[in-house]
Amino acid sequence: MPAASPPVERLYTLDTLRGLAALSVVFWHWQHFFYIGNSPAAFEVSRQPFFSLLTPLYQYGGLAVQLFFSISGFVFFWLFAQRVAAGGLGARRFALDRFSRLYPLHLLTLGAVAALQCVYSTGHDSYFVYPFNDAYHALLNLLLAPAWGFEQGWSFNAPIWSVSVEVLLYALFFVICLTGRWRWPLAALACVAGFMLYPGNYKIGSGLLCFFAGGLAYGVLRQLRHGCGSGAAVLVCSGAALGAWATHLWLSDAFNFYLVMGLCFPLTLAALAAAGLHWAGLLRNAGWIGDISYSSYLLHFPLQIVFALVFDGLGFQREVFYQPWVMLVFFAVLVPMSLACHRWVERPAQGWLRNRRAAGCGSGGGLW
Repeated sequence: MPAASPPVERLYTLDTLRGLAALSVVFWHWQHFFYIGNSPAAFEVSRQPFFSLLTPLYQYGGLAVQLFFSISGFVFFWLFAQRVAAGGLGARRFALDRFSRLYPLHLLTLGAVAALQCVYSTGHDSYFVYPFNDAYHALLNLLLAPAWGFEQGWSFNAPIWSVSVEVLLYALFFVICLTGRWRWPLAALACVAGFMLYPGNYKIGSGLLCFFAGGLAYGVLRQLRHGCGSGAAVLVCSGAALGAWATHLWLSDAFNFYLVMGLCFPLTLAALAAAGLHWAGLLRNAGWIGDISYSSYLLHFPLQIVFALVFDGLGFQREVFYQPWVMLVFFAVLVPMSLACHRWVERPAQGWLRNRRAAGCGSGGGLW
C-alpha cells in the first residue's frame, strides 16, 4: 500500500450496493399491493412484474435489510471505531450525527403515512398492510423504538424497523469501541449473541450478527492491506467472497440464512471495499444510487399507499399491479422523488442540525 496514497473518504462500491439493496426491498414489498388487511389475498408470486428476471429479489429481497446492517457495521468500524477508541469522537457528537442523519426523514415519512392511512381507512375496511397505527405505536415510532420488543406488531412506516434496530447497534458499537483493543473480541461476541438470538428474535438477532460481522470484515481487510498490500487484499477478499457464495450454492440443500448473513455478506463487502480502496473513485458515477438509498427506503411505502388509493379510486382491481407498466410508473415516480428528497430534505436538515449543535463537524463525507 503506497505511503503517499490519499485517504479514501467514500467507498462508492459500498454506496452503490447500499442503494441497490434499498431498491431490492421495494421489489420485495411489491406484494403489499395484494394485501387485504395485513395478509395477502389470492396473491400469486410468479405473476409479479418481470418475475423471470427478478426472481431472486421477489424471493429473498427482504434479506437486503440484513445487508444494510452489514454495510453499516463495516462503514462504522472503518470511519468511527478508531476515533471513538482514541477519544476523538465523543458520545454527544456521535449521537447528534446519527440523529441528524436519520430522524428528519423518518419524522416526515411517519407523518405522511399517518395521514395517508387515515385517508385509506375511510374507504376500506382496514389500514393498508400495517395495522397498528394507534397512539401507542406512534409514540414508539417517534422514539425510534418500534422494533425494540415493545411493539404489538407492524405499524406506520414499518420499514423503519431496521433503523430502529440500528439505533441500538450504534449505541452498542460506541460502548464497545470505548474499550479500545477489546473492541474486536467484543464484536465477535456480539456476532455470537446475534447468532443465538436469530431467528427467534430475528430483528435484533440479525442486526447484531450482520452489523458486527461487517465490522469484523473491515478488521480483516485492514490487516490484509497492512500485511499484504492493497492489490493482494483485493485478490484475497474477492476469492474468499466467491468461495463463500460457491459453498452456499453448491453445498446447501436450501437457502442458508446463517451462511449468507455471517459469511457471504461480510466477505462480499470486504471484496468491494478492497476494490474501492485500491481504485479510489471506482463506481463514482453510480454514487447517486447510494445517495437515494435512505429516501427510497422510507418513501416507497407511503408512495405505495398513494398508488393504491389512486388506482382504487380509478376503479382498477388490484390485479393491475401485476402489470409491468405499473411498476415502471412506480419507479419513475420513486427514483426522482428520492433524488429530490435527498437533495432538498435530507441534506439541508442534516446540515442545519449539525451546524446548530456541532459547527464544523464532519462525518465521513456526511453519508453516515
